[in-house]
Amino acid sequence: MQTTLRIDDQLYREVKAEAARQGITMTKFLEEALRLRLKGSSEAVKNKEVHTFRVYEAGEPFPFTPEQIKRI
Repeated sequence: MQTTLRIDDQLYREVKAEAARQGITMTKFLEEALRLRLKGSSEAVKNKEVHTFRVYEAGEPFPFTPEQIKRI
């Protein structure tokens, strides 16, 4: 598929230079970059940690007013 991209001029120059250094076309470079980005996004979701917290009963309230707590 052929498409048009609008990218920053400096980014274009960097991509073009890096593709040339690697001896590949800009198309190939951009395809690989997009695949890596997509793979990274899906792996980030898979590896997302779930944190759990223990819940305790509150018990009796403090016998202090907010003003008394501020003075402590």
